[in-house]
Amino acid sequence: MMLIGVSFITQAQDTLARRASYIGLDVINSLPSVIFSKGYYIRNSAIIEPYYLLDLKKPGRKLYLGAGFATGSTHQYVDSDPSQAFRGTYVRAAYEVRRLRSTRRIIYGGYGPVIAIAGYDGKFRFKGPTFGDYEGRFKETNNVALGVEAYFGFDFKLANNWLLRLTFRNVMGRRTKADTYVQYFPGFGYTPAGFNNRFLYSGGLSLQIHYKIR
Repeated sequence: MMLIGVSFITQAQDTLARRASYIGLDVINSLPSVIFSKGYYIRNSAIIEPYYLLDLKKPGRKLYLGAGFATGSTHQYVDSDPSQAFRGTYVRAAYEVRRLRSTRRIIYGGYGPVIAIAGYDGKFRFKGPTFGDYEGRFKETNNVALGVEAYFGFDFKLANNWLLRLTFRNVMGRRTKADTYVQYFPGFGYTPAGFNNRFLYSGGLSLQIHYKIR
């Protein structure tokens, strides 16, 4: 993480001579939990992600800043994996490299750090064939995760000042405290069962609308 952070800061020093800048908002994150409420891994969830994208001095390079807030709950898939309520905030930044494919389409890729803080209110259950199941509740606050994200995608120019961004992302990280198993970590997503619960990994899709402000 330290090496990634140093590399990111060094490359992002070009921001003093930036040219164009955009503000944007993810328009798809909250939709699956509403549209696919019975099959998606989170439900009744609201996720808000604003972004700031700006040109660097070096051609084809951008600095990408994002923040997010997520609240909702997960599904209960099996008896031993009950629903969990979650709430969290996160920030991410990335150094981005872009290549022009046509006047209306640009391919890009980037990487950078992710920091998230989350809280949980949930249950746990362990089957007991002899004396019955063991059940309990847990509540956590200020659960911190640090990680790195790598992504690639496409920009589509909708008009002079409007941009549509389709991003495929992978993010991995580590929780600073993992006393209990959590299914979904804001900013990192859903980590499949079977992973060490201190380690977080997820892939996802982002669709954003950006407006040029400068």
